[in-house]
Amino acid sequence: MSLEQVITGITSTSTIRRVVLSPSATQVIYEISPIYTPASRSNDICTLWISDVAPRSRARQLTSGEHNDFRPVWSTDESEVYFLSNRHKQYGYPGPAAIYVLPLKAGGEAYALTSTESKSGIWWFWLSPDGRYIAYKASRETTAEEQRKDENKDDAIVWGETKENAQLFLLNVATRQVRRLPLGAKDDRHVVGVAWSPDSKELVVLMKVNVDREFNESPLAVLRLSILQSAKGKVHDVCTLPRLQSSDVRWLAGDRLALLQSYVPEHRTSASTLFFRPASAQKNEKDAWQKHYGEVEDVMGLTDIGDGSTLALTIAYGVHTRVDLISTSGQKQILWQPEELMSGASFDVKQTKNGDYVLAIVASCGSRGEPNELWTGTISASALEKGETLKLTEKLSSHNIWTEEVSKLTTEVVNYKGEDGTPLEGVVTWLKGKERKMMPTIILPHGGPYYRDTPGFSVEWYWSREILAFAGYLVLCPQYRGSMGRGHDFARASHSGMGTADWTDSLSLLTYALGQGWADKDRLGLAGWSQGGFLAAWGVAQTKDMFKAAVVGSGICDWGGMAAEAEEPDFQSDLSGSAPWSPHRPDLACSPISHVQGVQTPVLILHGQQDTTVPSSQGVEFFRGLRRMSACREKHALVIYPREGHMIGEKTHAEDVMRRIVAHLDEYLK
Repeated sequence: MSLEQVITGITSTSTIRRVVLSPSATQVIYEISPIYTPASRSNDICTLWISDVAPRSRARQLTSGEHNDFRPVWSTDESEVYFLSNRHKQYGYPGPAAIYVLPLKAGGEAYALTSTESKSGIWWFWLSPDGRYIAYKASRETTAEEQRKDENKDDAIVWGETKENAQLFLLNVATRQVRRLPLGAKDDRHVVGVAWSPDSKELVVLMKVNVDREFNESPLAVLRLSILQSAKGKVHDVCTLPRLQSSDVRWLAGDRLALLQSYVPEHRTSASTLFFRPASAQKNEKDAWQKHYGEVEDVMGLTDIGDGSTLALTIAYGVHTRVDLISTSGQKQILWQPEELMSGASFDVKQTKNGDYVLAIVASCGSRGEPNELWTGTISASALEKGETLKLTEKLSSHNIWTEEVSKLTTEVVNYKGEDGTPLEGVVTWLKGKERKMMPTIILPHGGPYYRDTPGFSVEWYWSREILAFAGYLVLCPQYRGSMGRGHDFARASHSGMGTADWTDSLSLLTYALGQGWADKDRLGLAGWSQGGFLAAWGVAQTKDMFKAAVVGSGICDWGGMAAEAEEPDFQSDLSGSAPWSPHRPDLACSPISHVQGVQTPVLILHGQQDTTVPSSQGVEFFRGLRRMSACREKHALVIYPREGHMIGEKTHAEDVMRRIVAHLDEYLK
């Protein structure tokens, strides 16, 4: 298969997202949606698929694939599936999302449980444990006066307005009656997450001041309220979280809450950690919290296995992934720990009536060159107690069979040391069968910075090491300090740390590859997207002529500008150490734009025009600086993609990105 066929294959790929096992763990439903869409399509498409969890089972399509059907939830008796959809029309277009139900046992078409005439779509919903109620969040309906103003273009934007904040509603499944649940003094705040009590009589609600991401660093209120009419709407304050880490909260037996926070909750740059606490306010709040993980490993996701007191967690340990079980008492067991170079994504775990554990997980394997598909496996409680771990035995989906025709790659995890001797990991990929000797080499640092590379096999993203390896390059992915998977101290290194250990750790992997004879020192390239784009910009600004070519995708060049324009200003100033309004400005020294003079590396800059995470002005600023101050002023290029945000979503644009990257690197490295 040619490189061009790989590029079009990637942009035709769909991704498996939310995975949900039935309560009995005999069936599984999941979402699948195209990653890249034609520019002519104005709405998202998502399809639900279903499979039995049994030997030789294969997934089958459940919904038509013509609508955006997403976030499936099983009914407690498994006779129905609830989901969000925009399949109804308003003014000739797909309407705002409503809750639908699809009868599985009785048969028939899906029908709406909530109004399809509402102008405010439902964001998320939570089914009560007894199956009688659904709590959901949605923005309030616009008033007649607001509609009139909108029609007359009297639409001034007032910073910090709360009219888009989500409110909380309660749906009686049997009667379809809906009522809003007022949230007391904090009623005008934005509902972030919800958890049902085990007896289905109460809710815990996470709320932040405003829906905008700028307010993610504001304190988060945790409230408790009864759904019973006799409670007369009384709302109790449980606690206050210093900031939003995750919207996922679970209410377990023994009146215990489980949520994810930073290892040091006040810190923005920290390891994701599991906390247990009582579901009510405590006199001594400091002693109310029990912390698990976050010292040397990070929690990526959690799910309730159905027994009321045990959670399943995906754990990042270095570049590897495993699934653990943890009870509210803190007892831990490893459920799944792959022996091969695999990575896991969306997952669910349930315990059956006979005590067996069933895992459904989207997994890929770098050592076998197998892309993401849905796998399941089962293990008995007695085998788990003996120290055995679950094996994935059944592959239920086959959405990426086109990759069987692509060239095989070799992926390896290497251990190396940073400048100061810190042990580090890197993921290295190249064409299988090609001698790893004096190869043209690309350093490809990941984004984040709180993210990581895993040794799986990805054919989903336009920005991945696989596309560069298919093009004939040795690709080095450093897991620099600030990355996920090594605990709090490792993650915390990114605090006021831009352009320090993150860069030297990346460069140390290249030094290691050169020392092994893998890389050709005269054919070195540097590329990255987002935070990786910052490191690419920083790398060329610091080394001037080490790299023959570089690619900066949606990258940061000016940290002060990020704090001024980007949607999370406190996050940006936490990384760089200051903001334009700070009395001292360390952000200036760690901004690549301050060091562009004398750069001899030709740089290709790619950016989405509507990017709010890293505004496109960052790309424009870096291009203008290079064109005026570098030593190769005519060799730089800036490409802006209309309608695109931080990640490229239109199919033709994603293909153009991949072709331009390869062409730019090939021009100077081959």
